[in-house]
Amino acid sequence: MTTDHHARTAIVACLALAAGALAAGCSSSTSSSSSTTSSTSSPAAASAPIVIAYPSIQTGVYATPAKNNDIELAVKTINAHGGVDGHQLQYVAYDAGITPEQAVTATQQLLGTKPTAIIGYQVDAQVQAVAQLLKQSGIPTLSDAQGPAAGSPAVKVPNLFTIVPSLVNAIQAGTSYGFSKYHPASVGIFHTDDTASTEDAAVAQALLKRDGVKNFTVRSASQTATDVTQQALAMKGTDLVFEYGFPTVEAAFNTALQQNGVTAPIMGDQSGNFLAAYGLNKPSELTGYAYTPYCGAQVLTTPAAKSYLSAYQAAYPGQSVLTTTPYIYDAVYLIAQAVKDDGGNLSASAINRELGSLTYSGACGTYHSDANHDTIHQVVVISYANGTNPGTLVAQDTEPPVASSYFTGSGG
Repeated sequence: MTTDHHARTAIVACLALAAGALAAGCSSSTSSSSSTTSSTSSPAAASAPIVIAYPSIQTGVYATPAKNNDIELAVKTINAHGGVDGHQLQYVAYDAGITPEQAVTATQQLLGTKPTAIIGYQVDAQVQAVAQLLKQSGIPTLSDAQGPAAGSPAVKVPNLFTIVPSLVNAIQAGTSYGFSKYHPASVGIFHTDDTASTEDAAVAQALLKRDGVKNFTVRSASQTATDVTQQALAMKGTDLVFEYGFPTVEAAFNTALQQNGVTAPIMGDQSGNFLAAYGLNKPSELTGYAYTPYCGAQVLTTPAAKSYLSAYQAAYPGQSVLTTTPYIYDAVYLIAQAVKDDGGNLSASAINRELGSLTYSGACGTYHSDANHDTIHQVVVISYANGTNPGTLVAQDTEPPVASSYFTGSGG
């Protein structure tokens, strides 16, 4: 596993723009690279605030209008209920962009302010680049980078926790669902030719071989490809197709499958939300499509998921639930729970200790850290067979902790 798994979807809104599917979803603003949300309306504000640094994509062509919605909603909601043991919450957003260099600059800036905790870093390579800075600071850090290369064991940062399912767990859940539902004798695998997508495809193929699949058709395309007709034609006769890669290329592949009469069901990756939300594929092209999102709050029926969706839709009417980041919302509550569990203690050591042991039921599922500091192991599978808004929950698995070999590069 390598460095660019989350980058593929972190920039998807603007890739959609390049494909002509999104007219005005990205900002090219050159305004200030940070912003602060806080509340002083409650008596609790008299105590030291819980300050959350949020290194994320804030400006430039990759910044989306909803970039701060989830962290802002969580902070406002907690503050409206009195804060945490006398502490109000604040967040400060830092423009970390998508490159390692931008992340280092943002991290140097935020560490100078001594925040209580950090939520962010969307790209594996960014976590690798700032690892030593984070380790030296000791500040609790909750990251939404998904690859094992960005996990706490790999970068050796004991104060780092991952708040989305590991990519390995997501691939395991996807292949398990596809194999158990369709029992394919032959499988097609399509991926873009970047290193991360190539390795994702290899992991999927290895898992399916263990399940007993012997016949594979594997094809790839450039991460900027627009014509994937030949790759789609190669899938004729397969019983099930898996795809891993950049969303716009996956979208072109899905279109080509339909245009060329390939009717095999498709098992997609985390791009699925964006294929529908940004109109990269027509609903008719996704009727046989299922995928594993970072979080399936839009289809979960738990009280926490329903409460989150209700609050989000009330706060941001008209915005698609397929573009939300509920794991960021949950991360704020994880920090709040850690502070509360130690009686309002804001020290980094106390918060890290509590994050390592607490259990929290959030919008995305149940969080509880394992030895790898992966905090969530529930992976959902969403199908678009009955429509794309918001899709249908067809499977929900709790995956085991990722094997240590994945953190050392040997692949498990």
